[in-house]
Amino acid sequence: MSGGFAVVDVETTGLVAGRDRVAEIGIVHVDPDGTVRDRWETLVNPQRDLGPQRIHGIRAEQVRDAPLFLDVLPEIARRLEGRAFVAHNARFDHRFLAAEFLRAGEQFPVGADDVVCTMRLARTFLPGAGRSLQDCCNAFGLLLEDAHTAGADAEATAHVLSAYLSMAPEDPAWAVALERAATTSWSVPVRSGHPGLTRGHSDHLARLRRRLAAAWTDGMLSPESVAGLYAEADRFGVAEEQVDALLREPAPAPSGGWPPPGVPVAPEPGRRLVLTGQMRRPRHEITERLQAAGYPVHPAVTRAVALVIAADPDTQSTKARRARAYGIPVVGEDFLHTLLEGR
Repeated sequence: MSGGFAVVDVETTGLVAGRDRVAEIGIVHVDPDGTVRDRWETLVNPQRDLGPQRIHGIRAEQVRDAPLFLDVLPEIARRLEGRAFVAHNARFDHRFLAAEFLRAGEQFPVGADDVVCTMRLARTFLPGAGRSLQDCCNAFGLLLEDAHTAGADAEATAHVLSAYLSMAPEDPAWAVALERAATTSWSVPVRSGHPGLTRGHSDHLARLRRRLAAAWTDGMLSPESVAGLYAEADRFGVAEEQVDALLREPAPAPSGGWPPPGVPVAPEPGRRLVLTGQMRRPRHEITERLQAAGYPVHPAVTRAVALVIAADPDTQSTKARRARAYGIPVVGEDFLHTLLEGR
């Protein structure tokens, strides 16, 4: 796995490394001669709200079964070891990986000055062109599909790098970057780690989870339902071990109580509500409308709260997790229409 370049892209829950988290990472290898090969990508469970979902398009339901960063750290280290670190706006990706490694108790051995940035190199190789990844792809006639997914962006950046290499194959800067990478000391584990979980695979698991939830009757599963679950998993290419893990999860709470099955019931005006996540409309505007309708908006989740309204109802934000622990319903932003209808 050593030699050449490792082109990296991360999708994150926000812009501040250390506070925000990595939610997806893609790594593509490029040989010293510019040959692009070996794309790897995985979703990462950030254990928090996903932030600007309109940008990266990752849903909370997709990362529920995704590995933690700690789980994929060995695989990331293995794929970066001995290779020059490359990214488009490389300091951004570097900051987030360094922060995630530090959170996991490891030092990220690649220094901020040791990265190769295809965005900065655009000034040399594409003078007069824009510097965004899309601009660079357009300049070389490259197709950027599924923009803002880590694997697709990493692969597009890899092809931009390959084009740079073909324009100046003897540039000594390449040799310097490769030599520096070859002598970088990795103290983190480089054994094979978690193989990762792509968005498509995660969607299959989410579908299986919904089928499982629908199959529960009176707190029990029929043998036919279990057999059907394994058969559907086989069609999706989902490992039996992952179905085993789904079946070990607690059964859904029996129906009855609040909210009832189906569409949740709007609480009476006067009951406290909590908002979480980055919604389509400004938070202050939503707060003002709710308060005008008689619903106090509370900053924290307590047992006195009636409802949590989330940008994504499957979010793993601290507020949503606490609400679920208290048995408080968590609903999506669209439920605002029910609360504010006619107001």
